[in-house]
Amino acid sequence: MGKENKKRPRNLKANRSKRISLGRELYKPRLRILIAGLMIVLLFVAVSIKAFELQVLDREKALRIAMSQHRGFFTLLPRRGKILDSNNKELAVNLEAYSIYLRPKEVKEPRKLVDALSKRLGLTRDEVLNLVSSKKPFVWVKRLVEPDVASKIKEMNLGGIGFIEEPKRIYPNGHLAGQVLGFTDIDSRGIEGVEYYLDEVLAGKPGKVVVKKDARGRQILSEPFDFGTEESISGADVILTLNSQIQYIVERELKEGVERVKAEKGMVVVMDPETGEVIAMASYPFLDPNNFKRYGDEVRRNLPVWYSFEPGSTIKPFLVAAALEEKVVSPSTTFDCENGRRRISGAVIRDVHPYKVLSVSDTLRLSSNICASKIAEVLGKDRFYKYLEGFGFGQKTGIDLPGESSGIVTKPKQWGPVELATLSFGQGISVTALQLATALSAIANGGYLIKPYIVKKVIDPEGNVLKENETEVRRRVISYETARKVTEMLEAVVEDGTGRNALVPGYRVAGKTGTAQVPNPQTGGYYSDRHISSFIGFAPSDDPRITVVVVVVNPKTSFYGGVVAAPIFKEIVEKSLFYLGVPPQKGFAEAKIMPDLRGMSAREILRWAEKEGVKVRLKGSGYAKNQKPGAGEKITEGTVCLIELEQKI
Repeated sequence: MGKENKKRPRNLKANRSKRISLGRELYKPRLRILIAGLMIVLLFVAVSIKAFELQVLDREKALRIAMSQHRGFFTLLPRRGKILDSNNKELAVNLEAYSIYLRPKEVKEPRKLVDALSKRLGLTRDEVLNLVSSKKPFVWVKRLVEPDVASKIKEMNLGGIGFIEEPKRIYPNGHLAGQVLGFTDIDSRGIEGVEYYLDEVLAGKPGKVVVKKDARGRQILSEPFDFGTEESISGADVILTLNSQIQYIVERELKEGVERVKAEKGMVVVMDPETGEVIAMASYPFLDPNNFKRYGDEVRRNLPVWYSFEPGSTIKPFLVAAALEEKVVSPSTTFDCENGRRRISGAVIRDVHPYKVLSVSDTLRLSSNICASKIAEVLGKDRFYKYLEGFGFGQKTGIDLPGESSGIVTKPKQWGPVELATLSFGQGISVTALQLATALSAIANGGYLIKPYIVKKVIDPEGNVLKENETEVRRRVISYETARKVTEMLEAVVEDGTGRNALVPGYRVAGKTGTAQVPNPQTGGYYSDRHISSFIGFAPSDDPRITVVVVVVNPKTSFYGGVVAAPIFKEIVEKSLFYLGVPPQKGFAEAKIMPDLRGMSAREILRWAEKEGVKVRLKGSGYAKNQKPGAGEKITEGTVCLIELEQKI
């Protein structure tokens, strides 16, 4: 009994331990169940709250999310705004075209489809086969196909082929102002020129074709327009300051002039010196934006704003203007030209022709480098630099076009005696044709530097004017009196100087020739056989309507600006002033327009010629078939008209 009583407490203790251990084992799964249940309840509450929020508080958002999961879309090209000239003539417009797509799974006759598409769309058979073999539910075959081509493919009723109507960008005047306008890519994004610079306002907003998606997010295209479309928003129209007729004149004369002297390229800027409006801007070789892929980067560039070059003697009017404004010389101040050869710090400066003593006025008229270097010495490098900056050299003009170069004008602290001398006749400085036109306009308009611009207005589809440029005066560079004196000197250049080939019958013209060698970056000197020939001027010089800059790069037959560029300038100015209706000045016969004489009898032609005071030469008999000058060309009293006649059948 005593022993049993002693063992009992130990058994009770052991049993108690077993019970505690068993309780712990039973407690663990119950705790897990409780925690899991609590989590489920919390999750259910969270989902309920979210469902309540989506279905009641933010129902629209929920619908948008659901729709995005069950819908997809294809972007449709927007209708870009038009680009128009100053007379609202269309320069860039849109035509309706068709983009062709393929649903590979629905193609029933792959061989027939491959033959048809490769033949009519200019694709290889392998290209079409790759499209047909695609595992995608939708692939583009070709974008922006001409309507007649698309129509022929439609008529074939090929399974799996579909068509979406989209606008195609075209340029109805071919290469006219091609580099200025630029072009767009296949997705209607502006790449160059105005198209690039104003892409944001021209582009508009793309539309969408909405399609279904299955549970895995794959597009279901058996009925591609189940959900309809979102209409695109048209872009704004852009009106330029360009005049298409003058642009045409410029391009025709530039092409003929460059080809005549077998040059590498050429450029022209025509500007209104009073307003800063760019009336014409051309680069040759031309660019047709309709086929831009055919051209390399060199042809795509807008040369008057991008290409910088040493101006040669066209810098001299600005040197003389600075010296007159600072009153260190007068038009009659004379300098010794040292018989055409001057040595400065080991360098030799030469004139084309040897002169002895010339006035400042004659320095411009005959384009003496030696006398120009002496004028620069009298003026001093700091003041010369101040006026170069004042006329806008070494800085961008700020024109509303992409890719503008600032040119190069080094600081005067880098100029020694030789650098000052060479700068006086346009070496060691680089400029653009646009900078020259802007600077010369400051002389033409009486002394004001005007900011050039080419975008006149931007108008939205509702007709609201979003932007309108106006004349912006940057600063006064020289006085009216100085501008008048320089103008008189430049008139002498054309009347009896190096610019005689720029003389325009019936009008007073002010201008300056320029001839410069092309720097050789490898030697640090100049190429002996490469030149820049230029002519800058404005007319009529007593009441300027246009400033014109002509630059020809690397001519082969001659390299003097007065021989190469001045004749191009003359033709552009003569035809442009006539088009603008600027009457010949007093003492000159009034010009007339040649009518279309075709179909008129010989008797009617002779009666017309007698009345108008012109002469005619008739070839053949019967009625007029051909004529020279052509209809619309300028004629004056005494003009001989050649008329070819033929009998009517």
